[in-house]
Amino acid sequence: MRKAVFGILLIFIVVASGCIGQETPGGTSTTGSPAGGIDFGSLEKGQVLAQWKGLADVSKVYVSEGYEDLAKHYFPDAQVLPASQYEGGVAILSPEDARALLKGKPILITVNDYFGYIVYRLGVKFVGPDKGIFVAFNEGGKARFVFTGTSKAGAGAAVEYALELAEGGEINLDDVIRSGEFEGIVVKVIGDNNWNGVPDEGEHWYLDSFRAKEPFIYYWRVVEGENVTVKGGFIRLVNGSTVYIHALGFNVSVEVKDPKNVGLTYVIENTNPAVLNLPEGAETGDTWVRITTSETSFSITPKEVGEYKVLAFGDHRPDGRKEVPEVFLKIRDEMNADEGVFIIDGGDLVYSGKVDEWAALLEEWKWDKPVFIAVGNHEYIGEGINIYHMFFGPTDYSFALGDYHYIFMNNIRNDYGLSDEQWDWLQKELESARASGRRPVIVMHAPPADPRPGGDHGMNPADGKRLLELMKEYNAFGVFSHIHMFWNGTVEGVHYIITGAGGAPLYVKPEEGGFYHYVRLGMMAGGNISVEPVKVEP
Repeated sequence: MRKAVFGILLIFIVVASGCIGQETPGGTSTTGSPAGGIDFGSLEKGQVLAQWKGLADVSKVYVSEGYEDLAKHYFPDAQVLPASQYEGGVAILSPEDARALLKGKPILITVNDYFGYIVYRLGVKFVGPDKGIFVAFNEGGKARFVFTGTSKAGAGAAVEYALELAEGGEINLDDVIRSGEFEGIVVKVIGDNNWNGVPDEGEHWYLDSFRAKEPFIYYWRVVEGENVTVKGGFIRLVNGSTVYIHALGFNVSVEVKDPKNVGLTYVIENTNPAVLNLPEGAETGDTWVRITTSETSFSITPKEVGEYKVLAFGDHRPDGRKEVPEVFLKIRDEMNADEGVFIIDGGDLVYSGKVDEWAALLEEWKWDKPVFIAVGNHEYIGEGINIYHMFFGPTDYSFALGDYHYIFMNNIRNDYGLSDEQWDWLQKELESARASGRRPVIVMHAPPADPRPGGDHGMNPADGKRLLELMKEYNAFGVFSHIHMFWNGTVEGVHYIITGAGGAPLYVKPEEGGFYHYVRLGMMAGGNISVEPVKVEP
């Protein structure tokens, strides 16, 4: 009899202790999360994150100060507790609170004086306040499910992403990191205009995970319910009802579909107001224009200009360190003091694309003229690719001013050549220039051919030959860098310059063009171009 009573009691204890699945107050089974934490051995890669809501106890959520509204929005039935009490379970954490918790993990948060909080994922850093982190791991015998990011927007994006998974959303296994009793993923949100971590009315979120290359949407956003499309530039940032547009030329147009007539503010950056036709009431600075309007469309167009000057340089990267060369600062200051409608930068901005190098450069990126860039091989690598796109946008673009049609292209990613799609686009741009009666100016990092005897620092021979043939056919002028020298001449009947001595180590003797410099280009009427190198002493 005593044995029977003991057996009944033991069954009761087992059931009550949760060994048999039970429902939490939030209605979610906790069967898969035993006392020892998550059973990673029974779940394949990605399943911990995909099935997190069946593994976690969502009746309690631990939250950083100032993030309570995220918990109330995403977990309305949960008890909200301070992050200081967190020892396991679900947590929504600020980057500051998450740093110590994630230390030593495959995904963690670090900080930089220029960029602020940064996601660090298996040795690669990602900057910007739009990054979210969703991780699950065991520690101290307890399961932890952490939502955080580089900002409140990032933390909210991580929760939104996780809830989409819980509702059957697909997870990209290539983006998941699985290491021992740890599983995590990094996500990016585009469209959180007020950066509060919640999809509000009047916003349209684009949310995606990524492994190395971030998603970018350059030309379209929903702002205060307004569907905004931009041409001639890209949308760098939206903050509330203000849209920041980085111009890629002097003809920027905005169109609003299905207007709500709420009125938006547009700040067009990287432009020169002196050569623009501006609407009444526009505010201007050295390199920006601000317009507030409820119009469904408007355009910023260039004035009719005759002769003008352009300043060109390139290869101002350091030699194996993050600090910018001192001579680059001198060149920058002299170019700022010089006359010119805009600046051409031939690329190689930093040494190896790393975040700290970009931070050092951007702290000194102080110009009083717009700068248009042909991306170089040194910055367009690793984590530098994302940073380039964040600040400078697409790498193939064009614009016209006066008698000239400028074509900027990335010729360093396809074996120092162009893809089939790029060749097609270039042909169309050259035809457009011819139809408008303008002379093409092609700007790329690597020249079609290295003019030095035996030199091998140009494009791959096949693509270089093809480019020279096209340039000759359309009477195109070329601006290139890549070779650390100044050179002005013709190859196969094509006139181009190499201006690649903006601070990087010089390749040749001074008498051969090995001196630090920038170039004044006189864009004369009828397609005649004058070339004047300006030496700058280190």
